[in-house]
Amino acid sequence: MIQDAGYSVVGPEASVEATRQVLAQQRVDLALLDVILGGETVFPISRLLDSLCTPFIFVTVCPPAALPAEFQARPLIAKPYRPADLVSFIQAILKSP
Repeated sequence: MIQDAGYSVVGPEASVEATRQVLAQQRVDLALLDVILGGETVFPISRLLDSLCTPFIFVTVCPPAALPAEFQARPLIAKPYRPADLVSFIQAILKSP
């Protein structure tokens, strides 16, 4: 659905370490992050993306209150979601200054 909307997709990656390796080699404009990745939380990647000034969206069943305080106000779309809603959210974030 993301490619159908005209975006290039990198991934998905199955672990935090695999994601780190990809981000070390390739720049991304935005990341979609499930909170649990390969049995571990994705928050190290969230912090890495922040350091790279790369926006991200949590795509998860977790409510914002279940996230660490530093991420509770970050963009989040709850599963299950409508594909059109996710694409609209991506477009809005990429258009933000």
